[in-house]
Amino acid sequence: MLDSLPNASPGQRDTYHDDKVRGLSLRVTDKGIKSFFTRKRINGIPKMNTYGQYPDMTIDQARDLARKTLNAFSVGINPKEELKSQKIQNKTLFEVMNDYVISRNKNLKKKTISDYWTLFNNYLFDWKDKSLKTITRDMVQRKHSLIGKKSIYRANGTMRLLRALFNYASGAYEDANGEPIINSNPVQRISHNKAWYREKTRTNVIHVNDLKNWFKAVNNLSNLGNNQTRINSSSTVSDLLIFVLFTGLRQSEALSLIWKDVDLNNEIFTVRDTKNHTDHTLPITKTIKELLLNRKLKSSGSYVFSGNNPKQALVNPYKQIKVVRDESGINFTLHDLRRTFATVADLLDIQHHIIKRLMNHSNNDVTIKHYVQPTIERLRVPMEKIDAFIVKKSR
Repeated sequence: MLDSLPNASPGQRDTYHDDKVRGLSLRVTDKGIKSFFTRKRINGIPKMNTYGQYPDMTIDQARDLARKTLNAFSVGINPKEELKSQKIQNKTLFEVMNDYVISRNKNLKKKTISDYWTLFNNYLFDWKDKSLKTITRDMVQRKHSLIGKKSIYRANGTMRLLRALFNYASGAYEDANGEPIINSNPVQRISHNKAWYREKTRTNVIHVNDLKNWFKAVNNLSNLGNNQTRINSSSTVSDLLIFVLFTGLRQSEALSLIWKDVDLNNEIFTVRDTKNHTDHTLPITKTIKELLLNRKLKSSGSYVFSGNNPKQALVNPYKQIKVVRDESGINFTLHDLRRTFATVADLLDIQHHIIKRLMNHSNNDVTIKHYVQPTIERLRVPMEKIDAFIVKKSR
């Protein structure tokens, strides 16, 4: 019988009602597609459930499903929404992590997302298939303590990520009644018990009297270790280290700098879309200009500090930094160079609001933030002072 039903007119859909199960209907399109469905009002709101297409689904199968659905409708339950609600109720930690990253994608840096996944894969992966609602406060407390035996920073970082995931889930997922499926955050136990590990503020800098030995090792990097066969790579790292020390840039900012944003004629450069979601423009000092001109002669790609592939930025050069550490006897990281830049600026009595501007730190002072906007030329003088001081101490 259903085989004989004609196609609907072009652009139309015809509907046929079952004479055995009241509420079950069949819709036929102009292409001849036949779909079973029921439509019922719940609390005055029309609800439609679609089951399948004929002939993949028989009329008897459709009637059986329709009876179950209509019975549920009669007591105010929509099975389709119940199933959706059940899926939401059983959201796993891995699913929440995926949803969180996707929803926050526009507001999170690629490195931040990468760091989050590193924490998740290293410390929360054994919970990936657990429903969010099954993760208890006791589990969180034990996990925090276990990670803390290896690294207090990783332990705190993992719990901050987990706290963010629960906070996100609390606002993102609702049951069939529009109520949040997550009403409490188990990471609160750590705060309540004041169990967060006390993290020491990193204060390491390259001391003024160590700059000479540091520069000697950096400038000789191409001749150290196995670098004589990797001169291009070691030379790039050497330039990167000096560039960060003289500009105070974050590692990600320096590595993302492209030639298009370097204006050697006007002696300025701009780093795009930085950590605080702003562009950061700084003057080019004498030392920086010499370095950039030298790099320009060697460069064949768009990045100022390119890797083995000239079309891609250099990745974290931790192996080369270790070579410099071993040669100079000075323990440092790339971020320590940024901290050294700020320390030199303070030593030279440069005003703190100018140092913040040089470092691209947010300034909450209303007058500075909304009214006083230092120009690039206003920043050039302190940058030149820092440049001259470092150069003097490196000789």
